Amino acid sequence: MATNSYTLLSALGTLLLGLVVTVALVCGYTYLVTVTSFHINARKHTDTSAKAQLAHSPPLVPYFVPGLGSTITFSNQNIGTYWTWLQSQASRYRQDAFAIILAGVHTNFIFSEAGISTIFKSRQLSREKLDQQLGVNVLGMSKEDSVKAFPYDVAEKEKSSVAKIYSEHLLSSSAVNALTGKFMETFRAELESDASLGEGIEVDLYDFLWRKVFVSSATAQCGSTLLEMFPDFSTDYKTWEDNLLGLLFGTPRLFARSAYDARDASVKKLEAWLNAGYAKPLKDGEDPDWEPNFGAKVMRKRHDYYHQQGLSIHGQAGFDLIAIAGIISNATPATGWLLLHILSPASPSDFRSRIMTELDSSRNNDGSVDIPALTRLPLLNSAFHEVLRFARRPLREARRTGHGAYVDDTPEPGVLRESEVFDPERFLTKDAETGKVGYSIAGLGGKYFPFGGGHYMCPGRTFAKQEVLGTVAVLLLNFNIDFIGFTGQGSGKHGFPGIKKGYAGNQVVGIEGDMRVRIKKRSAGI
Repeated sequence: MATNSYTLLSALGTLLLGLVVTVALVCGYTYLVTVTSFHINARKHTDTSAKAQLAHSPPLVPYFVPGLGSTITFSNQNIGTYWTWLQSQASRYRQDAFAIILAGVHTNFIFSEAGISTIFKSRQLSREKLDQQLGVNVLGMSKEDSVKAFPYDVAEKEKSSVAKIYSEHLLSSSAVNALTGKFMETFRAELESDASLGEGIEVDLYDFLWRKVFVSSATAQCGSTLLEMFPDFSTDYKTWEDNLLGLLFGTPRLFARSAYDARDASVKKLEAWLNAGYAKPLKDGEDPDWEPNFGAKVMRKRHDYYHQQGLSIHGQAGFDLIAIAGIISNATPATGWLLLHILSPASPSDFRSRIMTELDSSRNNDGSVDIPALTRLPLLNSAFHEVLRFARRPLREARRTGHGAYVDDTPEPGVLRESEVFDPERFLTKDAETGKVGYSIAGLGGKYFPFGGGHYMCPGRTFAKQEVLGTVAVLLLNFNIDFIGFTGQGSGKHGFPGIKKGYAGNQVVGIEGDMRVRIKKRSAGI
């Protein structure tokens, strides 16, 4: 018996050793082949002029594991780590683009201004395959619904498309003004209804901000009924949003149960909200800018599109979930980063006072804020663009038939000095003749595009900017906010909040840590 057991263990050991050796040989052979190919291709194409770059594929970054490629290193949740390494290799080998294998997909990373501009100008590139993946993984749609929601083409001119809806009902001046007006009205009401602010309270600034802005933004977009039906909607939403990219990359439910549960709970609540709204249709001829059941006109036009495409109620709810996230997941952290820098004692000593001087000039006679005036304030807008430069990770994506292309939107250090330092004056300009101070991002085409580019440029960009600037103005003009200290696991200088760990994407990065402040209302009205 002992001999048989020894023989069995010996056989299993030999088998295991053989398996390890086989895997090592396969991985070693894969790396040897890919690293050799990389160096050959890199040496062939070191001329980065536009003419020389027209007719070849970029070098493929070496990897060990067949099929998996660079997926593990790309998935480093210290956001920016892989990108920074890739940029260093681009400089080392004098390349304007690299290719990697990402979860079995051949994906190109593009650094050159010419290459980026070409991608944005292209009308052939599309991202429907990625969007359909998002529909299934992130929004919980069936495959059938995801194809209907994100079709490769809506050919008939008489039919609606999401792009057409956004052009008419999200980008137009009237639509933006209506959305901003409702957001500001709701935000002021949220602050007025909080009795504790009259006496003054200590809060973690970003946590406080997120809760107030979520209610205001969701109400402006979706109407008041959603949060009346589900006052706790933000809880599941926040969990889902924090894990959105993990879901997109296909993290198994076993390792992200809370994310999947939050997604499913959010979609279920949105299904109930949609059914309640459909049961109370508007009267014939009614088409208000905002109404309590479905909110802004753009949402109702999206719902018409859902019916045109034949989406199930479950698919419609998932599609509305990403519509809500389109604004909240970017504008809210952008507002947080801007306020944190304005209020931080580590910022330039006169930064806050200069911002306050500008904000005072934007007050209307009735005490309200002149939103168009806010968008013209030089330092405030320079700081806003610096937030977008500093707090967005440099990944943009376009997909065509399974092939990806990521482009670098980080301005080159030679163009923008000290790129790793937050500089609120970075985009300020001064007229040589008049001496008038302004702000500008002119001359950075192909290097800096915080809202994306081409026909996939963010359709909510104007509303998002007005939301950010309006929120900052209302808080700073109507409240005394005193710094107490930094809290949490901030990794920045002097404990300043750092970048929240997560997968690299194309959104404003999350905030790790917070700022403890005392906030007190200055006057009776806001």
